[in-house]
Amino acid sequence: MDLLKYSSSSENERIEFIDQISREFANALPEPSKSLKMVVIIPAKNESQNIEKTLRSFKKQINKDNAPFPNNDFEILVLAHNCSDNTFAKCELYFKENPHVQGHVFSLNSDIANTVGAARRILMNIAFYRLPSSNGLIISTDADTIPHKKWLYYLGGYLDKEVSLICGLIISNGNGLNNQALTYLKAKDEYLMLKSKLEDKLLPNPNDPWPRHSYHWGPNLAIKKHVYGEIGGIKPLHFLEDVDLYNRVVSKGYKARHCMDAKVVTSTRIDSRCQEGFGAELRDWTDIDGVSYNVEGLEKLLVRYEILSLIKNQYPFLMENDLQKVATLACIDTDEFKNMLQICDRAEALIIDMGEYLNRSEAWNSLYANKGVLEVCEELNKYFGHSSHPKSGHFFFQSISS
Repeated sequence: MDLLKYSSSSENERIEFIDQISREFANALPEPSKSLKMVVIIPAKNESQNIEKTLRSFKKQINKDNAPFPNNDFEILVLAHNCSDNTFAKCELYFKENPHVQGHVFSLNSDIANTVGAARRILMNIAFYRLPSSNGLIISTDADTIPHKKWLYYLGGYLDKEVSLICGLIISNGNGLNNQALTYLKAKDEYLMLKSKLEDKLLPNPNDPWPRHSYHWGPNLAIKKHVYGEIGGIKPLHFLEDVDLYNRVVSKGYKARHCMDAKVVTSTRIDSRCQEGFGAELRDWTDIDGVSYNVEGLEKLLVRYEILSLIKNQYPFLMENDLQKVATLACIDTDEFKNMLQICDRAEALIIDMGEYLNRSEAWNSLYANKGVLEVCEELNKYFGHSSHPKSGHFFFQSISS
């Protein structure tokens, strides 16, 4: 399907164009299984070297008792988009040779639907059309990612729970990285786990309790069908479409869970399909000798969670002294904060908006400058009374079969 000639400056027209592709692809498919509970979506651009390993992992999915996971409960959708290799042919052959694995692959070349966010939207839309139940799961992963053998089992455990978005644990394999990149990758993993532990201590969420992690990224996400429809789907962004999805789900008051059991292992290639994000980070760590990697230090995190805790505990009736305290701590004009408060219709939305404001605030980030990740890990370990690396940070290089 070649749609290269389409052009428009309107984002709404672009989204409608992408959604029309989704409908056309969905209408071309046979009827889904009546027992279908989960649809796994995999965007793939020039993934001929990786996609077969990812697809083969679904033949190994098992239940808690080690029995094979029911094939009729899930299907796989792959979009080979803007490829210059044989990704599509490899997927097509795989599904032909493994008819017991329910799956479909589509091919698309388009200068409009040319981002991973657009590919995810097309696939998630198709999954939305195909799932019979409003509680069915639309599950996202990547073509260079290998799910744990009980991945679907653990995600399926949320089908009947009041959880709208499940964020699974993402483990990096570390292959091909030099010592500097490996050092920073291990430190990042440890930092994010310690940060999650601090957040649980200072800004506890009964719907997302410790133990938990802090990843809400495309290689391991699952969203209920009805929630996907109610928030208007994933946005076709070229970058951070997964984080945007998480923020919008939480802002609407839906429950999210950072599940420790639903695990995948993803690659650490530096020739990523996106110029930003994880791959670009790995590339800098690999190519630039002595490059720094700075994160929010303990003091900065304590102030951040104090701000967010004040909002959570006092919303919507923040007294004048609380308004002033939040404004002072966040380096935001009081009237601007009051306007933010009026716009947000629930505490969760205000917490997300304030968190994003802090991320981009020059004044706040100047007052609380980021620090080297290794130094911050030492700070956090000392705060929690750890004499060495905490057990909570042991996931890097963990075996996928464990």
